[in-house]
Amino acid sequence: MKPGLRHFFDSMADFLAAPAELERLRAAHPGWDESPSRVALYGEFVSHHVRTTVAKLFPFTQACVGPERWEALLDAFEAQRPARHYEMNRMGEGFPAFVADRAEAHGLKAFIPALARFEWTDWTVYASEEVLPATVARLTVNPTLAVLQHPFRLCAWVRGQCEAPAPLEGEEMALLWRHPQQLTTWFMPAHDRALLVVKMALEGLSTEGVAAATGVPEADIHRAVEECVREGFILRP
Repeated sequence: MKPGLRHFFDSMADFLAAPAELERLRAAHPGWDESPSRVALYGEFVSHHVRTTVAKLFPFTQACVGPERWEALLDAFEAQRPARHYEMNRMGEGFPAFVADRAEAHGLKAFIPALARFEWTDWTVYASEEVLPATVARLTVNPTLAVLQHPFRLCAWVRGQCEAPAPLEGEEMALLWRHPQQLTTWFMPAHDRALLVVKMALEGLSTEGVAAATGVPEADIHRAVEECVREGFILRP
């Protein structure tokens, strides 16, 4: 890239990261006499899209943080120049880690970082480019399946639209996946039956073999497989 073009992109990157730096942009290009109000419009345009996109991706996080803290978080987040990906939703990719780093400084409740990570995973599962096979030869884990571990009962709380002031405390392994037919993100706390069926799929174990090894009736294992297939995070022939 030619030095002049590199200089242009570097100066614009600084400007779009913090649109208040308009004078710094003008200083970087002596003799440029475009109207400040017209140039500022571009920075405001980018800022607006960052804020509205992050709000769309993290609605529960925004509601739990509150208006004043939310605006302060976005001000600080914009300063880290998140708007670099051509796909607008990717503006939120670094937000959960940012929230975790700033939680104490902004006085956020303890569950907020886990909630932000949950909401981002919800979107990435929904938008996953993993291809679900039309047919499988044996039990197969849905390739969009994601696993989160956190010290709060987030699944039930999010399912209830976060109506309670906060989720209950307690270790939870959350499973999130895109349903093969409905094509929306489904989630639930992992339970022993689900984890057993996931293990069966990953290791190629048969219902008969698992029943013999565990002493669990074969009919119960078969029902567990059927439930997981209906839920959509396990695929079967």
